Amino acid sequence: MTNNQAKKLYQTGIELLSCGKSNEAINYFREAVEADPFCVDAQLELGYILGLMENYEEALNSFNKAIIIEKTFPALFSKGICLFFLEEYEKSFEAFMEAQEIGENEDMWYYMGSIYLIHYGNCEGAINCFQNAISIDEDFIEAWNDLGVAYSILNDDENALMCFEESLNIDPEYKESIYNIGATLADMERYEESLKYLDQTLESDSDHFKALFYKGNVLYFMGKEEKAVEYFIMALNVDKSQEELWNYLGYIQYSLGQNHEAIESLNEAIKLNGEFETAYINLGNVYLDLGKNNHALDCFKRVLEISPDNEEALKFIEFGESQSTDCEGSNEN
Repeated sequence: MTNNQAKKLYQTGIELLSCGKSNEAINYFREAVEADPFCVDAQLELGYILGLMENYEEALNSFNKAIIIEKTFPALFSKGICLFFLEEYEKSFEAFMEAQEIGENEDMWYYMGSIYLIHYGNCEGAINCFQNAISIDEDFIEAWNDLGVAYSILNDDENALMCFEESLNIDPEYKESIYNIGATLADMERYEESLKYLDQTLESDSDHFKALFYKGNVLYFMGKEEKAVEYFIMALNVDKSQEELWNYLGYIQYSLGQNHEAIESLNEAIKLNGEFETAYINLGNVYLDLGKNNHALDCFKRVLEISPDNEEALKFIEFGESQSTDCEGSNEN
């Protein structure tokens, strides 16, 4: 085929695409690049459709071929997007930086901010990128939300709350920000307000793990321990692999006098994380309450193996070793 034939195939693909016939269009774009591998427009369109179909490896191949023909912002930016979704964050960042030498858009800044947040843990860098995205598009709801997340990680709750509220000004039903406002208000100890947003999240998604977990915490701090236990158990029915949640549940069960249930919960936390210092301390205190001092001693010794300077464990070890525990066996069944 000639270059003109490749262009005709490309044009037919564009017409089909405009009619919403993506599956048919992709065949014409494939034929166009087979006829003329240097048809950059067809390479780009093929990459775009493959990306929308989440076929990122093949899409990346098309964008790389387009870049060989000509380094353009769309090709480099799209390469960065593919690499982002393939979780090759460093290569993705490099592609975005190269694209930035040619141009920029709000999406590029957003994804660069996400890489800073997800991969590098650099909240300041993420904040700068999200702010750049918003400066280009002030209604970029995802950028507002993720900007709030970055502020939350930095414990800047006031700015985080402002960002999440900006998201809801754009879309009052935006689920991510509804939950994030609830969590942020809880962190700010504004518990009654927090429940409004957490409940709104659970109304739309009753299995929202984080909302269940946070609501349990809020109820505990409001002095509603039994209700807190209910929500922690509901959260565990969604995801049993969270050692922090097992630890919280065990601690509250202990505070309610449910010592045997607390032991089960705290042991689950320790199974998930054998270095979980706080869970060992809580378990040691439960055993003390039951009069099982030798078991408690074992827990506090384990704490000192993990953290030799732990004051609570040191005090108990010092006290326990000065006491006789010969009569303890009669308390254990």
